[in-house]
Amino acid sequence: IRGLIQLVPFGLGSAVDSVVAVKLATYQHERLRTFFDELAKGKISLNPKVVETEDFLHAFFATTRASLATRRREKIRVFARLLRSAVEKDLLSGADEYEEYLSILDELSYRELQLLAILARHERATKFNQMDNDLQRAKKVWPSFLAEVREKVGISSEELDPLLVRLQRSGCYVEITGSYWDYQGGRGHLTQLFWKIDTLLDGLLNAVNASGSVPST
Repeated sequence: IRGLIQLVPFGLGSAVDSVVAVKLATYQHERLRTFFDELAKGKISLNPKVVETEDFLHAFFATTRASLATRRREKIRVFARLLRSAVEKDLLSGADEYEEYLSILDELSYRELQLLAILARHERATKFNQMDNDLQRAKKVWPSFLAEVREKVGISSEELDPLLVRLQRSGCYVEITGSYWDYQGGRGHLTQLFWKIDTLLDGLLNAVNASGSVPST
């Protein structure tokens, strides 16, 4: 970990105001500390054979850039755990797959991660019948999902609909379509892509804001 820290370029450039330069350096150091603290929690072996590979270095720099670009420490921990898990599961040999997962998580806002986490928890907790179709499953999940979203994230039903539409771009959520009796749209379910990322993160997305309080930045 100490060796990797030395690799991170801060790219401060020539700041006109030295006070701003110091604040920017402090800002970046705090985020990198969060990243490396989370990375160090794993049982990965960051030996020279791993660290010196092109796949690892590409993933490492891409992940640290994403970490420095977000203000949410919760997202930084998600990025660090993604990299850690990718090394543990030898996922970096397929660098394109890792880059896709990182890009998806990077583009999701913190509130969108919260929505995915809450929906995932309710989909897991709800008992479905084997013959239930997608809409029948969603109807069982939706009341408790809406209630928790309203209570813990502060999103109303009216505001939720466009947010869910935005979530579809990630490939983690899909709205149910089709000719169902008395169905006017607006409900959906998580995708296999989401569950694959969730498994890779050891279920971290299910823990995002699970306590209900919005963590400080």
